[in-house]
Amino acid sequence: MDNKKPLLLTMGDPAGVGPEIAVRALGGQAAVPDVVVVGDAEVMRAAAEVCGVSPEFNVVDERVIDETVVNGIDDGCCEERGEIPKGRRIINIIDISYPNGASRFPKGVPDASCGRAAYSYIIKAIELTVAGKASGVVTGPISKESLKLAGINYPGHTEIFADKTGTNDYSMVFLLDGVAVAHVTTHVSLRSAIEMITEDRVLRQIRLLHRSLAGLGIGKPRMAVSGLNPHAGENGLFGDEEIKEIVPAIKRAREEGIDVAGPLPPDTVFNRAFKGEFNGVVSMLHDHGFVALKSRDFEHGVNITVGLPIIRASVGHGTAFDIAWKGKASCESLLSAIGAARNLLTYRARRDG
Repeated sequence: MDNKKPLLLTMGDPAGVGPEIAVRALGGQAAVPDVVVVGDAEVMRAAAEVCGVSPEFNVVDERVIDETVVNGIDDGCCEERGEIPKGRRIINIIDISYPNGASRFPKGVPDASCGRAAYSYIIKAIELTVAGKASGVVTGPISKESLKLAGINYPGHTEIFADKTGTNDYSMVFLLDGVAVAHVTTHVSLRSAIEMITEDRVLRQIRLLHRSLAGLGIGKPRMAVSGLNPHAGENGLFGDEEIKEIVPAIKRAREEGIDVAGPLPPDTVFNRAFKGEFNGVVSMLHDHGFVALKSRDFEHGVNITVGLPIIRASVGHGTAFDIAWKGKASCESLLSAIGAARNLLTYRARRDG
């Protein structure tokens, strides 16, 4: 991918905080250049009013986004000379709108029309990036319930991106404070997740996390695998999944030259990682990893999907329906996601150059 081409930012679910964090990130004092939103211009204008920012919206022709210099500021003025009025920014947007205006979408609740709209933004961003018109995609939050109400049978972004890019070997990785976390299971019931812990699945996540750390520029990653059971099973006392499935996967990874420790108790492994002992952790369950990470810092975590032919990063939070459209949402995670996408682009350019 050409890192001189714009990043695409999907607006997310119109009923959630996605439009607000987008206008805050791109239209406030932390304005980010060469990012093009894929979403609904009218919804974005309404979100800007709620957030008290006054950007100008520039509708971009999707056919020429790869040929357009996206400068993020107005009139060619020099911001350093103080020629741009305080808070004045341009937000570039590929406008995918539906009849009846922004009022057609509810606010703060799951809804089928919002699910369909959010899905259309994602599909358009994937198509344009695969076609080489953009350097990567940053995604705003979506509602899995809204997708389901719309009859769209994907559990989340990760699976949509994998399916639409023809990717079979992929994983969601969460980044925070220099630690990357991959999950063997994510959006399934706890009962199903436990049944899904197999040697092959664990090994695949070890390999993918190792590759993702290399993709972030870490030359010799140090990794840990967390256990499934309390105390990592305590040698079979609290369960035998570690003995039957996890330990064999770790042994195979070590034979491949991967520096990986474990299985380690899930209640202590993240503390050790954040103290610098490990660059990455493979977690067995969604909540093992995410509870630890989001309890540490909810605003700055970032999701990336590894294994895809294109770059995809995302905010580390959901639609936050409880605070949506109240002007309260923070754009910190979105800014971190944009930064992570840029880092991945820079590394790929160096690697391929």
